[in-house]
Amino acid sequence: MENYKFYKDKIEKKYKQDLKDVLTKLYITNEQGPSVSAKQLGIPRQTFMFFVNHYGLKSLKLDDIKKKVLA
Repeated sequence: MENYKFYKDKIEKKYKQDLKDVLTKLYITNEQGPSVSAKQLGIPRQTFMFFVNHYGLKSLKLDDIKKKVLA
């Protein structure tokens, strides 16, 4: 868990935003996959997926996809 805190602090300091906001922008708004997003942030993909699951972003991404398909 200590490694996750390290990455969280690193990203929040670099982007000067809450981690959830940064992840939402990359993963949902910019429609990037986990590998691309993790690489852009400079963190392991597994760590990125931990944060996605922690913040419940998978369901938000699915909702976003559904809206776009039904529009």
